[in-house]
Formats: sequence, C-alpha cells, structure tokens
Amino acid sequence: MKHFLLVILLSLNGFAILQASKTHDIALRKNQKFPADSIKITRVRADQLLAKLPSTDPWDLRPDGSALAWGEAATMETLADLYEATGDITYLKQIAFRGDRLLTHRDDHSRVKDGSGHSRPAWSMGLKYVVASGALLDKADKPVISIRSTPSSNNNLTIIELIRSSDRPDRFSLKLSNSFFKRDEFFADLSMNPADERFIEKIVNDPLSPYSSKAGSYTDKSNLIRVKVEMKEIPPSQNVSLTPIPLAYMGYIGIVYHPMLRMAEFVKSDPKLLELKPVAERFIKAAEESYADANRRLWREGPNAGEGYYLTCEKGESFPADNVGQPINFLGMHTSSQLALYRLTGKKDYRDRSEKMSLLLKNRLKYDKGSDLYVWTYWYEPMTTIGWTPADKLSSNVMVYKGSPNIEDSSHGVLDIAMVVAANREGIIFTKQDVQRFANTLLHNVILPERNGIRRAVDGVGGEHPAYFPILHGWLELAATNPEVYHAIRKTYLNKNEENLAFTAELLRWEKKIK
Repeated sequence: MKHFLLVILLSLNGFAILQASKTHDIALRKNQKFPADSIKITRVRADQLLAKLPSTDPWDLRPDGSALAWGEAATMETLADLYEATGDITYLKQIAFRGDRLLTHRDDHSRVKDGSGHSRPAWSMGLKYVVASGALLDKADKPVISIRSTPSSNNNLTIIELIRSSDRPDRFSLKLSNSFFKRDEFFADLSMNPADERFIEKIVNDPLSPYSSKAGSYTDKSNLIRVKVEMKEIPPSQNVSLTPIPLAYMGYIGIVYHPMLRMAEFVKSDPKLLELKPVAERFIKAAEESYADANRRLWREGPNAGEGYYLTCEKGESFPADNVGQPINFLGMHTSSQLALYRLTGKKDYRDRSEKMSLLLKNRLKYDKGSDLYVWTYWYEPMTTIGWTPADKLSSNVMVYKGSPNIEDSSHGVLDIAMVVAANREGIIFTKQDVQRFANTLLHNVILPERNGIRRAVDGVGGEHPAYFPILHGWLELAATNPEVYHAIRKTYLNKNEENLAFTAELLRWEKKIK
C-alpha cells in the first residue's frame, strides 16, 4: 500500500514533497543550476522568481484536485512565508485572490458531482490516482461486461480489446495493455457461460490481485482489471479505454486550506489588515464546511484509545485503498489546519481531533537512544502489521494487502513535522524534548554530513536522494526549537546550488525569526 501513496506523493513535488501537478508547482519548485556563489537569499531575488510564475489559473490547465493541493496551495504557502519575512500586505492580497479563485472550483460551488453522485465541499480528482471503470457494450450500447481497475494508479491508461472468435461463435478473447506499467495481458478462448471452465470471470479475475502491477506479458489472472458479466450474449469486437471515477478527495483539504488559514490568522491578529477581514472570514467558513463533511463521513476513533484518523474515502468509492486510514502525513496537515481553525473559532472539536491524530503518531515513534532521535513509519496498523485478506472485507478495491512497516521518507516527513510543530505550539502531545529529537533526526539522519544533500528515509539508511532535496525547506519548522536546523539547511541549500523560490522564501522567513 505504501507504493500507492508513493506514486501519489512522491510523484508530486510541491509544498511538502511532490511534483505531479505540472502547473504552478513546476515553475515554483523546479530547481535550476547556477554558477557557484550566485544564489541570493534576498527579497529582491524572491520577487524576481515569483514574477516568473504563470498567471494562468492552474485549474484551467489541469482541472483536478491534485493541481490545487500540490500546485496552488504550494504557491500560497510561499506567499505566506514572504509576508512573514517582509510584512508586505501585497503577498496576502495575492493569497486572497488565489484562494477565492480556488474556492470557485470546489465541487459544491461548481455543481460537480463525484462518482458517489454527491457534490461535496472538496475538489474532485479524476485522473490517474483513482479507480477507473468501463464496459464492453452490445450493439445497443448496453453494458454486457462491466470492468473495474485493480492497480493503485494510472488506471486511465488501461486499454481492453475484445476479439470475437472467427470459428467459434460462443468464444472470444481479451487483450489488455497499460503503457505505464509496461504490461500486456491476453486471455483466449473465453466464455460467457458461468458453468464453462473458461468463464471470463473465472479466468480474468484474481481474488488476490496485488496492489501494483509488474511489467511483462501474461496470460494468467489479470493484474489490471476485474470483470463482471451483466448479460449472456458475447458483445461485438471492440476497444475500450478505462475512464477514471472522480472522487472529492478529502485528504487534500488540510493541505489546500492551510495557507488560507495562515492568512486568516495574520488578518485576525493585526488591525492594520482590516481590509482583508472579509476574505479571511470566507476562508474560515469554507474550511469549516469541508471539515464538517469530512468529520461526518470519514472520521474514525482509534486504532487505540485516545487516537483518531480519517479514512481515505468511504467504502466503495474510488480511492484505490478505500475504507483505509489516511497515512500519517495527510493527518499531519489535517492537524495543522484544524489547530488553526481552533484558534480562529474557539471550537474545541478541532483541537480534540488534532490531539488524537498527534497521539497516533507519537505512540508509534521509535526512539534511538544513542542518537537521541526518532524514527517512524509511513503508515499505521493494519497497513504496518497484519494487512488484510478478502475474508476481512476491509476494502472494496484492494482485496488483499500484506502489512509492512515501511519507514517514513524525508519527503513525506515534512508533513509529519508540520503536525509535530503545530501540536507543540498548541501545548498538546509533543513536548519541546520531542521536537528536539525530531531536529536530531534531521541533522543526523536526513541531511548528509557534508551538508550538500539529503537521504531518502528518516532512518538515515542509504546515500543521497536528490529527488527529495526541494522539500528540505519544510524541515525548517524545527528551527524554533533548535536554531542549528536553520544553519544546517541554509548551508545545504547553498552547497547544493539549485535555486528554488519556496526555499528562498522559507529561508527569508526563518532568517528573520532567528535574528
């Protein structure tokens, strides 16, 4: 299962990790090599880089929730950093403009329904990160064989060809391909008769279908689709591509609302920003609407006493791992945003849920006494322990998963750190000593000793992992407890010599705080 969110999150290079939106985030986060000593950590340089961002609404380029979570929200986080660094209201006005524009695309505002048939206060994703479906049709365009994908991503690239037998009217073949997985499948001599040993459901469907798909050519059980016969007659020969089933993905809302709520807190605390108060109120109201729906449908208590988490989606919806708890990193941004809502509204429910999500992480930390630091996993049980089998009936999309305690990586770790620092500032769950230990994780395990790059995982195993370097600035939140974090990250950024707007803005912000 971790493989799936690595596909989502590691392929997205944005506020914390991620590089998939290919809109604002590409311009915002793309590293550029420069002559030695030419990188300037100044406001002038930050403004120059900011001016190069596209003015186009990212939704116009990519109408998908991922474009907002990993693109536009990242831009607004950078604008909030620049406001903290400079006090210039211009940056907040840009957040106001972008945030209002972003809200117009929310499903319930644009009257869009996701695959559940509901129009929710969230943003649908409907490209490669959801389940895809299709059907083989009869001559009247009625579905004869319904199809649903099984892999964790890129299901929109699965193509199915039905080939009628030329010499046997009761037989046919299926030819499948997926260019992302580089996988081809072929099933010959199929029947529509449930009593036949070559009945299509018996031959194609794999009750233990894995959560990923290997490259190659195969003729046994499918690792791309499962099928269901709806009518008895063999449909005509035809080709069909699977279509993604859109999902109003609540996992994104903590990420999307966080910079908007940062702005709201700036406005609420400074009378000089009174002109932006109506915008701040809109942002607060919008976030509360989204969380009201998420809390009603997706919040769960557990796995242990005093803990809590959100599901990825309801059972049967189109997140590949439906009815499963969201990874700790998503809970991290829910915690950060809901603690902001608690401060802005005084509603204790936001604080209570944040405390439960924070406790879920703290209870799973592994303490390295020798180095006085923490190591932790990407997910929690049952994903890290026993997993599940078809008999458990946990997920409608993932029939089986073998539990594995995968160590958190330094990319996703940024979102975990956001939770830790936000909770510590609120005086819940994480102590100053805890934050110091997370800082030690960064300084000993994540950043290379030469201060010229970072490793892949928070346990420090392996050498440099360049793809994660752009997110290193997110660990700067730990500098409030240990100023060495600021100095080490700044040195690493300059040594790496890859200019980055978000890095520049965050360093400016912390330069002011440290001084």
